[in-house]
Formats: sequence, structure tokens, C-alpha cells
Amino acid sequence: MLTLLLFLFAASAAVASVDTTCGLNVLGSLDNTKVNKASYALVYVLSCTLGGAVTGLAIGGINYLLSLTPLNTSYNAIIIIMFAVFILLELFNKSGLLPAGNFIVPSEWIRQAGYRSAALWGHILGMGFITLQAGVLFHAYVLLSIFAPAWWLSLLAGICFGFVRGTVFSLPLIRSVVHMLLEKRWLKRTLLSAVRLVVSYVLLTGSILWILLS
Repeated sequence: MLTLLLFLFAASAAVASVDTTCGLNVLGSLDNTKVNKASYALVYVLSCTLGGAVTGLAIGGINYLLSLTPLNTSYNAIIIIMFAVFILLELFNKSGLLPAGNFIVPSEWIRQAGYRSAALWGHILGMGFITLQAGVLFHAYVLLSIFAPAWWLSLLAGICFGFVRGTVFSLPLIRSVVHMLLEKRWLKRTLLSAVRLVVSYVLLTGSILWILLS
């Protein structure tokens, strides 16, 4: 069960990350790059996947150390409590209280989008924790990865996060949908943010109920 939730949240967090300044800048760089767009996207996706693998391996180390302690008998309870906290943070618009990076992508990476910037940008965004994240889905993914049934699942989840994040930003169809959602507003938010919030509530609440009923 936790394995399925882990990969579900890893993919969801990767998709939700488009609702950030860095995510939107990536979309712009892909649209404006002067090099071959397909090659640019490939370099970005591969680098993003590598970045996710680095984070996944680091979390896997923590996972392995925790597996040696008695704490592993309390994983479900910890996840339920933290997911409830995440829901409250989203409800009160306080997700910014959670730890997050604040790396700002240099403007020249956007103006001069080439293979080097694609590789650097991809690796940084694939790692996830260096840049700001939208909402709590990334933190939910990290929490589940820490408590994954095996350390190598944390590695695979990191690869999944990086690959999905890179791929989502590289697909023209996704870019057009994102731009469309940004142009519409709902309850003082962009439709993009509103959709992300609804998905977050559904995933977090559904996961709590699933764990309780299992």
C-alpha cells in the first residue's frame, strides 16, 4: 500500500511543480531556446531524472537507517498525522512554513537556453528540495519515501519524480494546457493553483482513509 502511495505522490508532486516560478520559467525556456528543441528537452529530461535519483538515493540512506530502529512499527501513524497537518497547512495557506529551497534560476539561463542550462536546470529541479515547491505534495512524497518498505524504493521514487517532472515540462501539449489554466482564475487563484489544491486534498484525504481502513 505505501509503495503505491509513494509512486502516486512522487508523480503528483512532479506534475504539481509546474505551478511554481521555476516551473513556468522552464516552460518559457523550452519555447524560446535557439537549439534543437527535441534535443534540449532530452537533455533536460535526462538531467532531471538524474537529479531525482540523487535525492532518492539520499532519502534511501535515511530510510535504511530508520529501518534499523523500532520506529518502523509506527510508520502508518506518523504518516496519518503528518498528512492531516499537510491538509491544514493547505487549508490555511501556510504550506510555506514547510522546509523548502529558495534557489532562483539565473535570468541568463532563460535568455540563453542551451544544452548547458538544460543540464544544470534539469539536475537542480530534479533534486526537488533546492527550489521552492508548490503546496505540500512534494513534502508528502518525501515523507512516504523516508518510510518506504525498502531503501531502493526511495531511489526508484526519486527517479520517477525526476523523470515525470522533466517530461511534463517538455511536452508541448502540457505547456499549452498550463498556459490555458494560468489565464483563468477561480476564487482569487489561477485555475492552475486551484486544480493543484483540489488534487492535493483528494490525495491526502484519500490516503488517510485508505491507511485507516487497511
